[in-house]
Amino acid sequence: MAVGANTYGSAEGVERLVGDLVTGRAFGAGTTPTVTQVEAVLDDVAADLNRELDAAGYTVPVATADATARAFLVAANNFGASAVVLGMLPFGGFDPETAEAATSRAGMFQGHLNHAIKMISERRLRASMSIQRTVNLFAGSQENSDGDTKSPLFKRGDDDYPGRRSLTE
Repeated sequence: MAVGANTYGSAEGVERLVGDLVTGRAFGAGTTPTVTQVEAVLDDVAADLNRELDAAGYTVPVATADATARAFLVAANNFGASAVVLGMLPFGGFDPETAEAATSRAGMFQGHLNHAIKMISERRLRASMSIQRTVNLFAGSQENSDGDTKSPLFKRGDDDYPGRRSLTE
């Protein structure tokens, strides 16, 4: 199995970070975890990244032409997958919500992934966007406190425009 088309990281990237877990620093069919499991984890972490990208209005997947953003996402995907791979091993797991997580290798990698997701949600990633940032920008409230649509305070007719004169007056 290979990583999906919307996945940014690679098994080689995870091997670079946590390859010391297996003999020869390469995941294979006989290692724990197997290369198929590592690729599945990469796909899962990429799905999390893509969900955040989509919610923030970015085009998913981020194009290869956006080199800086793409490199950022490759690293985030590899860090996140490495954290999950370390958590798969029997010598212990970690909880990314606790302060103690930052002291472990898995916690460090999870911290990198959490930082990437925060950057995406704050729209601080320079990548193509599928929606404009001002698409839902309104001047004033569109609804009252009961959820009813408000009528405009000022209303102009179809024939009213600046500089118009009425010849009937």
